[in-house]
Amino acid sequence: MGKAEDDSNKTVAVIGGTGSALAYIKNISVSWSEQNVTGLVPGGTCIRTAKPNVIKDSEVDEGFLPWMVRAREYGIRSAVGCPIPSVDGGHSYGCLLVDSKVPNAFGDSEVQLFESLAQEIGFGLRPIERQHKLDDQIHEKQLTQERLDDALRATIEAMAKTMEWRDPYTAGHQKKVASIATAIAKKMGMSDETVQALYMAAMVHDIGKVAVPSDILTKPTRLTDLEIKLVQGHVESGYQILKDVPFPWPIADIVRQHHERLDGSGYPFGLKGDEISLAARILAVADTIEAMATHRPYPPAKGLVAAMSQVHAEAGISLDAKVVDAAFALMDGDNALQSTIDIA
Repeated sequence: MGKAEDDSNKTVAVIGGTGSALAYIKNISVSWSEQNVTGLVPGGTCIRTAKPNVIKDSEVDEGFLPWMVRAREYGIRSAVGCPIPSVDGGHSYGCLLVDSKVPNAFGDSEVQLFESLAQEIGFGLRPIERQHKLDDQIHEKQLTQERLDDALRATIEAMAKTMEWRDPYTAGHQKKVASIATAIAKKMGMSDETVQALYMAAMVHDIGKVAVPSDILTKPTRLTDLEIKLVQGHVESGYQILKDVPFPWPIADIVRQHHERLDGSGYPFGLKGDEISLAARILAVADTIEAMATHRPYPPAKGLVAAMSQVHAEAGISLDAKVVDAAFALMDGDNALQSTIDIA
């Protein structure tokens, strides 16, 4: 049995065979193009014409001339090729080729029998071919989605880098927060999709600071009440920047809520408890740890131990206790939390 390929040579690829002369089809070259001499044999002819083709005697039939010597070697004297119907309405799917060591072995009844068999094979191949096409489409969609995910990730990281160039004192802050937040999420057993969403949100959680004057962001002394209000406005600015971007996750809402606190002491809306998304609660813990553990213009870094002592004190009050527990779990053994802060 052969399958009609759509390559430039219109190759007939052997996909199966049986019988005492099976070696005859090994490494055989057949085409279904009428421009190719190998396309004149029964296999190629029946595919091209969509009709059965019979070689009554390989020793005298001109259509078998390219294979005469090879046929003698295996004792083949007659052949019939029957087209296997297309599965999609195009040219024949392929051919069912039957050889015999006897001349004139195929009369009308034999041809009709093998033609019916070829049609049955075609019917059987249709669902298989459709499944192959569906699998190919699914694979292509998966590749397309991966490319889109990579592009989205690269865009988010470019946005984060732009923010860091404007505010060199917090350079790397968003990336470190993203690393801490995703490590906590994984420790909590959250899904890969949720971890990815959290990473994206964390990488741009301070993007709203573009609306804050740079001299306030880099001020090396305590901020005034008015300046604090301006800095706090970055969460709403970030939401406004991100809300119309068609993310597959609620990135803008997570960014908007990352300074909310369980007891209602946060901003901008004073949300409480479950009014705050879990992703935003994780981001709040990660942001607090990073902000205290690493150097800023003001106040100076307190180190990871002091940072963890602070979040422990706030666990169950302003910060989610389960999230804080997961963060502490990262300090066990080789202290992955410290490594995350140092490497990120």
